[in-house]
Amino acid sequence: MNSDNKHKAITAIELLVKTCEAAKSSISNHPKSTEDPPPLSILHKDLLSLLSLVYGSVTKLALALKPSSPTHSACLVPLKELSDRIAAISHCINMFNASIHGATLVKEVNIVAMEVVDSMRTLASVYLEIEKFGERSRFGDDYLVRTGAIHSIIEMARSEDGLPNDNLTAVRRHWSKDTGGLEDGIRELGEMIEDARSELGTSEDGWDELGIEPSKPLAGQELEVAEKALIVLRLCSLLHQKVISDILSTPDSLSNTFLDGLAALSPALVSSSDDLISTLDSPQDMDCVQTELLVLKGVIDDIQNHLSNLNNGTDSLADLLRESSLNEVSVSTNCNSREKWFNNCFDQISKAIQSVPEVAKGHY
Repeated sequence: MNSDNKHKAITAIELLVKTCEAAKSSISNHPKSTEDPPPLSILHKDLLSLLSLVYGSVTKLALALKPSSPTHSACLVPLKELSDRIAAISHCINMFNASIHGATLVKEVNIVAMEVVDSMRTLASVYLEIEKFGERSRFGDDYLVRTGAIHSIIEMARSEDGLPNDNLTAVRRHWSKDTGGLEDGIRELGEMIEDARSELGTSEDGWDELGIEPSKPLAGQELEVAEKALIVLRLCSLLHQKVISDILSTPDSLSNTFLDGLAALSPALVSSSDDLISTLDSPQDMDCVQTELLVLKGVIDDIQNHLSNLNNGTDSLADLLRESSLNEVSVSTNCNSREKWFNNCFDQISKAIQSVPEVAKGHY
């Protein structure tokens, strides 16, 4: 009887592995549904419910298939539950529609689902090695580690900062996460400048004792270039924060097309800022500095052009403000004030970027 239950358990584990592989393939391809999907709130709730059910079944499976004392008859139900629920997650994910629900949200949902499916397949493979090939001592408590990994993914998805409720939330989180990267770069460059101003070289920082040649402190023109670049980066960071607070923290009246276009611009701004900072160490190559400034200027122009759609299309600043304003006068006033702020910021960034290479020209 025990042998029969063990055989059934192995077959069920193999089925779970195949189900995970099929689900991964389906989610990766994400077929575009021709049917009208259910409301986003329902899909979101269903997915979280399925993840909670997986959480419970994984826990029951860990208790039933404890390598030191497995109870094969008790593992059959949770194994079937997991196969059914992984398949259901795949189906639920494929009901999300990028054109209707937003590409950024769909990407985030796919990532969570893929993490769960991949982790589930890994856990099932561990159980298969243990049960089919008797590798109990080799894997030890690995099954607990894999179970804990699934628990962690699901707990994160269910948390307040987990699975986004909508596309606006998904895009806002993208931008908010990048805030730290921008601030780190500004802090790094600021410290470099302060060291140069204090005439603190790096010869006493211990790197030379390890056989690593210390970097030279900035001086003269290089210091001026770095100071001008720091102004550029601070203005870019200010713009970044303003987009989050004034554009991405408004009521749900922004189109998914606008939001998805904006989503890619935040990481592009961080990347171009980092690339600019990397050219400012001594000795500087002004050709490289100017190249990275042009790239950064291109990203800023893209943000400006994208935000201009708020004035020219259905997503207008007036529309965004109207929901929270008391009258048309205040809408007009707030809208004009906001547009003026952004226009002024873009103008200041442009001037600041132009001022960087002018420093080098002034030294010739």
